[in-house]
Amino acid sequence: MSEQDQQPYVVVERRASGVVAFLCGALVGAGVALLLAPKSGRETQADLKEGARRLREGTGERLTDLRDTLGERYDRTRDRVETQVGTFRRNVADRQKKAGEAIKAGKDAARQARSDLEARVSESKEAYRAALAEGGDPEDGSGDESGDATGDETGEAPEADEKAGDADGGASRE
Repeated sequence: MSEQDQQPYVVVERRASGVVAFLCGALVGAGVALLLAPKSGRETQADLKEGARRLREGTGERLTDLRDTLGERYDRTRDRVETQVGTFRRNVADRQKKAGEAIKAGKDAARQARSDLEARVSESKEAYRAALAEGGDPEDGSGDESGDATGDETGEAPEADEKAGDADGGASRE
């Protein structure tokens, strides 16, 4: 346990008991002194006044000491709390900054992935269009084996090219 966890209860208890005991003892002592004093009324009054003055001074000193002690503890506690709050705020700010950086990195990675995906899709479309233009089946990756762009010797376009153009919905015209 820390010093702070142990002291408040013990110190407050001791201080409170000491003040109460002091006041009770002063009252009992004054009462006994009155009953057993072989002095005259004036002398007793003077003694009572002196006792009251000492009691007032003693109580004032104790109250001043108590006020000073409580003030010091208040200041120490306030400083500790301010330090802990400052540390907490710094930790929160650091975590917010790290979270912001992580979010930014995630967004950047997502943008990069999207860009890469779009580039691959574009490349695939181009390969598909090129295969169609060559007259081959884009599904098996083969082009026209003969190397003749016209298809046959009559100069007519082969039927496969016409069917492929219709099948892709005019994608080669995009």
